[in-house]
Amino acid sequence: MKTNEFFFLTWAAFLTGFGFVLVAIWNTDWQLVERGFYTILLGWITFSAFSLVKTIRDRHDGIKVTKEYLLLCYLSTIASFGIGMISVWNTEWELVEKGYYWLGIIFVLYTSFALSKEIRDRQYGKSLKGNINGEEQEE
Repeated sequence: MKTNEFFFLTWAAFLTGFGFVLVAIWNTDWQLVERGFYTILLGWITFSAFSLVKTIRDRHDGIKVTKEYLLLCYLSTIASFGIGMISVWNTEWELVEKGYYWLGIIFVLYTSFALSKEIRDRQYGKSLKGNINGEEQEE
């Protein structure tokens, strides 16, 4: 059974992880282009994770998803994660600083997966509740 508490905890974990990484990025002495790169990368990781989970769930629920789009979702998620990890590896930072950003990227990716699943489960639960009460299901 899905609970509001778990839904809000998932949101809190996502926003905390995303926020901590953003604050770390924008409180450094990096050039603006570096800050922009890592900010855009964080958004790409989040968006690709959401897209991948939605596509997998759509396919599981019988909604037609082309193999090409599914492949693009997988490639985008792998590419965004890989570029994030490799770009941190190629810096001249201390290992502890690299570790912070690696864990931040992993945490944002994982919480994006979890949050996307929770949002979809919540929508699915509402549609089931509407069908039980005799209401029309909204598309």
